[in-house]
Amino acid sequence: MQNTVLVVDDMEINREILTEILGEEYRVETAENGRMALEMIEKMQGILAVVLLDLMMPGITGEELVPLFSQTAPVIVLSAKSGLDSKVDVLSAGANDYLCKPFDLPELLVRIQVQLRRAPKTALRKGDETQQVGQT
Repeated sequence: MQNTVLVVDDMEINREILTEILGEEYRVETAENGRMALEMIEKMQGILAVVLLDLMMPGITGEELVPLFSQTAPVIVLSAKSGLDSKVDVLSAGANDYLCKPFDLPELLVRIQVQLRRAPKTALRKGDETQQVGQT
């Protein structure tokens, strides 16, 4: 069983690149806007490992989604907003991490691994076996 990553970004090219890169190790689901992401997150409860969330989207913004999503899974914000106020506001609202676009893919991969290590009940894939972490 692979960990599931939800990529929420209104830019199709960003979703495609992240799906291609992350798809080698994770099950990747995508949403092109906040409304779609809200629908998906309800269906994905219990299997969602990490949310990668863009802030600047039409309609429901990433800032509005952070408090809702952070109750379900760790949230890593991926945004072109590089100002300190944006970072502080989003991290204070419940985001677990923040990367400014453009970012290096190896750094993103490591930050996802950090969130998976911190999530005590996340199923981690090791070879062909699934190992439950935090279960006694």
